[in-house]
Amino acid sequence: MSRRSLPGLVVIVLGLIGLVVVGRDVAEPPPPFFASTGGTWMPAVGASGALTGSWYCPGVPTDGSDGVGGEVVVSNGEAAQIVGRYQILTKDGVVADERFTVGSWSQTFIDVDAVSDADFASVVVEVEGGAGFVEQVARHPLGDSVAACSNDTSPRWYVASGYTLENSVETLVLTNPFDESVVADLRFSTQNRQSQPDRFRGFIVPPRSVQTIPIAELGARDEPVIAVTVEATAGRLVVARAQEYRGGGRFWYDVSLGAPELRDQWWFADGEVADGVDETYSIYNPTDEEVEVTVFFGGLPLSASTVNEGDPIVVPPLRVVVFDPTGSNSAGDSAVVDGEPAADAVTDTTLAPGADDGFGEFPAPTIDLPEGRHATVFSTLSQPSIVVDRVITRPVAGSIATSVVMGAPPRPDGFVANTWRMGVGPTEPTERALVIYNIDQAEATVTVSVIGPDGPSAVPSLSDIALPSGSIITIDLVDSDVLGRELIVTSTSRVFIERLLPRNNDLPGRSGSWLLPVSG
Repeated sequence: MSRRSLPGLVVIVLGLIGLVVVGRDVAEPPPPFFASTGGTWMPAVGASGALTGSWYCPGVPTDGSDGVGGEVVVSNGEAAQIVGRYQILTKDGVVADERFTVGSWSQTFIDVDAVSDADFASVVVEVEGGAGFVEQVARHPLGDSVAACSNDTSPRWYVASGYTLENSVETLVLTNPFDESVVADLRFSTQNRQSQPDRFRGFIVPPRSVQTIPIAELGARDEPVIAVTVEATAGRLVVARAQEYRGGGRFWYDVSLGAPELRDQWWFADGEVADGVDETYSIYNPTDEEVEVTVFFGGLPLSASTVNEGDPIVVPPLRVVVFDPTGSNSAGDSAVVDGEPAADAVTDTTLAPGADDGFGEFPAPTIDLPEGRHATVFSTLSQPSIVVDRVITRPVAGSIATSVVMGAPPRPDGFVANTWRMGVGPTEPTERALVIYNIDQAEATVTVSVIGPDGPSAVPSLSDIALPSGSIITIDLVDSDVLGRELIVTSTSRVFIERLLPRNNDLPGRSGSWLLPVSG
């Protein structure tokens, strides 16, 4: 098993979780502000307020095309058997309503496309007592996509990074799991305009059904970035996006949840500066007020101490701004214009990971992100007002692989987990499958445990892995004991963890997604 880590920096934690400040003699950022948001968090195991044991999945394609389909995975990492019920919903209503059981320390798989032949089907899972957690796998010739299912519904949902250049297609998937119709208004924004099409004012989602809306029908064709707000004027729902990247320098398929609330902080564990890697962030402000957004990079060598001295990014009301972290240190200069990096973007680096940065040979500071991985935090001291998505396209085996991931928020009370779980992992040996970012100013260790017939047990080759202060490490999942199994990743510090799974279908490259944090 190989382990890779980037040089760690001293991380100053402000407030309950803080913002990352890298290097020496850097001006302190203002402390984070945590508003009361009603308790909604990212999908989590044992999430606060999730007493009903309900999970709402984003939806999978089930139109019967070759290579298209999906499944829902219910994981029980406990000794007691759990029982529950699931419903499969399509545009025509409920097409399956079944009871199920999950034995101790095991999983149950729901084959969605075996039941549905609609364009999309969503699954609602009710687990008695609230135990277990639920994820889905969407299968497509462009690659498989893994996503957690939501713990809750919401009257408002936001998607920050739609894309319709060339032959790319984005589709909104609206699921109403309840017995009353949902009435919703849709609005979209680009870098230059916003619109509320009359056709999608008072849009109705019938009871216990799924409705799909191609973004092009909103009038947003050939756009490098499109953000969408779905606001229910009556009822609550679940909103996901299905994105087919088929051109414009992107290639991949993704189905994932939108954001059920605006936030004042969004965290990303995985980011990379390397030859041929394109990394951008879509920052969506659906409010009526201008917002200033501060960006901090973590997990960097000391030579990059001035990277975090840039001015805030100004995001106009009802607009989306695309930020390119490899551009100049000025937030305005580093934005993407018309889908292309600004002409003055700087991509040269001065220090590769692992270079000697000892006291006697300390290199000159640089304002450019160095080669290797970095974590990224977006923050605003205004009321929760933004959604941020990351899009990374990496070259691989003569092709490219694009992955889109929405940031992870801390819980509204400031909690960040030190234990994360995944029910869907690689089924073949996969190097650098986990990306772990230590947000604390403390040395830590990480251990990966596998759920077996007798419960969880630490994997000897993945135990007590060093996690330096404020650093990023990647972990290989190549041990046969971990393949195709539910895993628990535990750190002695607070961490954010992303997974990079093979796209399957003999396609090179990886699909990014979050593990599920365990609520404290």
